[in-house]
Amino acid sequence: MFLKDRLDINSERKYTDEGFLVVPARISRMGIQEYLAVEMGLEDRQPDDIVRVYRPEEEVFSDLSLTSFSNKPVTNSHPPVLVNASNAKEYSVGHAGPTVTRDGCFAKSDLFIIDANSIADIESGKAELSNGYTADIDWTPGVSPDGEQYDAVQRNIKGNHIAIVERGRAGRDCRVADQLPDLGDRVKMAKITIDGVDYEVSDQAAQAVGKLHTRLSDAEMSAKEIEKEKKAKEDEAEEAKKAASKTEDSLKAKLDDATGKVPTADALDKLVADRTELVDKARRIMPEVEWKGKDDATLMKEVVSAKCTNVQMDSVSTDYIKVRFDILDESVQGVNDLDATFRQEAANKGGTIVEDTRPVHVIARDKMLERNRNLWKGGAK
Repeated sequence: MFLKDRLDINSERKYTDEGFLVVPARISRMGIQEYLAVEMGLEDRQPDDIVRVYRPEEEVFSDLSLTSFSNKPVTNSHPPVLVNASNAKEYSVGHAGPTVTRDGCFAKSDLFIIDANSIADIESGKAELSNGYTADIDWTPGVSPDGEQYDAVQRNIKGNHIAIVERGRAGRDCRVADQLPDLGDRVKMAKITIDGVDYEVSDQAAQAVGKLHTRLSDAEMSAKEIEKEKKAKEDEAEEAKKAASKTEDSLKAKLDDATGKVPTADALDKLVADRTELVDKARRIMPEVEWKGKDDATLMKEVVSAKCTNVQMDSVSTDYIKVRFDILDESVQGVNDLDATFRQEAANKGGTIVEDTRPVHVIARDKMLERNRNLWKGGAK
């Protein structure tokens, strides 16, 4: 539970060369302190009912409690929330010293006040202290060693800040401490700051404003988180849109490329004619060749390899194979032409055709020589 106590600022004040105020102060005490029911979060009692809370010696002066106030921030009046790293710059006007020790029934430490306005407030009489701290509340009533009855016990006391206030709960013996209920008219006044203006209101109102401030802060944080999440989703959607557009452009480019590769009717006719001519040549050179399922290069290579056994096929280029293929075709055509002429002449003269079993290239060479010898006669070239 977050609680506040009050003490008094010592008159032994010193000033540094920079104008900072250094003052020893009693910052907390043991014993019974009175709180309003609303401060204790009790909803089954009237808000201004007094609740007596016992602060045992072993809790106030435990190492855990004393060291928890070491170097803690000093504030000018209580902030509406606990001081932390995110708001210390806004609320802190100084700090406690590194050492917190026991002084009788009190805990004491030096305070270092560095804010000029806060120093002026102290010099003007705002000289009591109010600790802001957390504690576990043990709701077991009892009687203190001094014979005083109490309603609850504070345990595990941990300091959060030390506030400079008008009135302190622990009395004038602790002069910079917690805010004390006014038992005369049962109304406890507190000072709050809104937009830089100080207001004195009842402690209940101060707590209500503090809760409202917390809710507003939470709402602002929630709104920022929602806006951040919305922005992240918008960015994600934009990236997805860009990725989809990029994919669409890529597919369109591939489609255009594929469309451009589709042959026209004329080109298709030429492909068919060229293929037919190549197959005819291959079968003319090597009638037993199997041409189906083979591309042009493979078919020509197979024919040349079969007919030109002296050629190392792995060491020659595609162009070389094509030239040799064409030479083979021309040779076969020359032989066929001469054979046809010879056969026709023999048939016309009634002669008998004798099958020439010599190699094709030998027959082709002899017939070519024969044709060249007869060119002077003016015959066919």
